[in-house]
Amino acid sequence: DFILEDVDDLLADSKDGIDRIREIIDNLLLFSRKDIAETKEYNLAEGLQSTLKILNTKLKDNIVVTTDYTADIQLSCQPGAINQVFLNILQNAVDAMDAKGEIAIRTRVEDNMAIIVLRDNGPGIPDNVLANIFDPFFTTKPVGKGTGLGLSISHGIIEQHGGLIKINTQIGKYTEFVISLPVSSKWLSKKNQHTPESTADMIA
Repeated sequence: DFILEDVDDLLADSKDGIDRIREIIDNLLLFSRKDIAETKEYNLAEGLQSTLKILNTKLKDNIVVTTDYTADIQLSCQPGAINQVFLNILQNAVDAMDAKGEIAIRTRVEDNMAIIVLRDNGPGIPDNVLANIFDPFFTTKPVGKGTGLGLSISHGIIEQHGGLIKINTQIGKYTEFVISLPVSSKWLSKKNQHTPESTADMIA
């Protein structure tokens, strides 16, 4: 009788454990993977928007996202990996703000590099956390809420694509991830000194 009473809870705990192990393994596979995925032309604004759609259920009405995209920036990259970087950073921002706040996303081009700025008005990152934020398995989330691999994987992906990622933050005010990635040579040749228009949008 005792076992029968507890069997549902035991199975639920086992499933949670299996799901967590699967997430860790999937992340490790992505982390160890080099350039085996196919490189494609990638529209930066479309990639960011598709990532926001994935997060849409968590954003709801409590988080306002503003976007300011320089039109039609193209990268030559592994689209799934780059989208994963954006997802990891934005997911952390949502978690840090406790599902209430503002996120601003901006893109521009400087010296043939695409600059992507992902900024939230959350609590900021303390120095002791900032020093380890890209370390594998480092996390400040409660047990069961994170593997500590998201930002480490993101850092590796950006480096594999010849880019850089840095963080600006101020306690109690904001955290800002600034990512730079090489633009597509095909896009650059078509650009022909034309300055793209800037578009602004707001998503609630």
